[in-house]
Amino acid sequence: MCSLQYLKDVFNRRDFNFENPHLDLDKFHPQLKIFLFTNGIFFNNTESKFRFILPAMFSSLAVAALVLEAILMYHGLSEKDYAIATESFCYCIVLTTIPVANISVLANKAKIINLLGRMNDDFKYICRLDQKYKKPFLHGQLLIWQLCYVWFIFTSTVACMFMGTSIVKLTYQSMFATQNENTVRPLAFPLWLPKDDPYRSPNYEIFMVLEAIICFNVVQIFCVFVYVLFHTLLHCYYLMKLIFLDLEVLFDGLDESVSRLSPCNPQRIAVQLTLNKRMKRIVNWHTSVLRSVELISSIYGPPLVFQVMFSSIIICLIAYQIADYLDHGKIHFLFVLLFFVACIQLWIPCYLGTLLRNQAFEIGEACWRSGWHETPLVQLLRSDIIILILRAQQPVSIKFFGLPKLELETFSSIISTSYSYFNILRQY
Repeated sequence: MCSLQYLKDVFNRRDFNFENPHLDLDKFHPQLKIFLFTNGIFFNNTESKFRFILPAMFSSLAVAALVLEAILMYHGLSEKDYAIATESFCYCIVLTTIPVANISVLANKAKIINLLGRMNDDFKYICRLDQKYKKPFLHGQLLIWQLCYVWFIFTSTVACMFMGTSIVKLTYQSMFATQNENTVRPLAFPLWLPKDDPYRSPNYEIFMVLEAIICFNVVQIFCVFVYVLFHTLLHCYYLMKLIFLDLEVLFDGLDESVSRLSPCNPQRIAVQLTLNKRMKRIVNWHTSVLRSVELISSIYGPPLVFQVMFSSIIICLIAYQIADYLDHGKIHFLFVLLFFVACIQLWIPCYLGTLLRNQAFEIGEACWRSGWHETPLVQLLRSDIIILILRAQQPVSIKFFGLPKLELETFSSIISTSYSYFNILRQY
């Protein structure tokens, strides 16, 4: 019970000092830099050659596993065993994501450091503001913290299920199977070698260790890739929420009579400076969101293009495998799990893209409803309000060459395409 309570306290950050005015990104989210460290992003010695070790090792193992799965896919096509061929093709697509994501992150190291620097500046500035701004922002950061743990546990569970199934089967064979059952020792992912048997010793032991490492590798890539993506996008989302708070009080507490005074009058100048200061913070936050989303697009554009490009195919093939097993009266539990993972890892960026798009458009509406038509002070700020409304019409979305807008409409389109492919395969 004590351990469970401790985990709950960590999950809800009950021992964390939310009132600390010196909070920053590192103190609240230490896991962010730890995760990026596994991708080769060092923050103390940014140019260290050692940062290439883990990405190079993970990418090399992924390429080796990719070659093995490609051999099995070729064998399946040659023997007209389309079930094993489609299963291998699914694994090939997943494995290709590893070097694509690693190369994209390493190539954009400076942009990632710049992005985190912007987020840290936002964090420190907001934590020095009133509770009106600080409380909702930190509430959103707590949600990001909790989602990080949920996503990490989910991806780790999936990997453990793949390896755990093989271990359970192997344990059963070791304890209860007889020599007459003619059993073959199981692997998490099936393999085939042209002139050798992958299931004989010591081949079996080597491939078993390799597949365990690959499972960890896939978890590391997808856990970090998706987590950093939704962390940065949610940071922008909660930053836009603060813009609404500023727009609500844009004209509050100011003397409206100064609008009839001369532009050189000290009282009018003082009110003008206050309005300019308030609008400047709104514009700075809005600009920060636009630049952050632009950085996110350039950093994670290539893996997202690959992800969107092949998602319809891989979801279709996984569904085909599940249906094929059901036709034979079996349930492929691991493929059901993989189908769920394939859908959710695509749904997350599409959902966040829709969330950001709607929130960005609402900024223009909030500016329109800020009460400018009810106060003569609008004369002092008319051009700024018009410019902000016009800028808010610009869609805030992840954009990259060859990448459709990541929105729920895109997710729906991909699922529909997958279903069409699935029907064609079933008819064939």
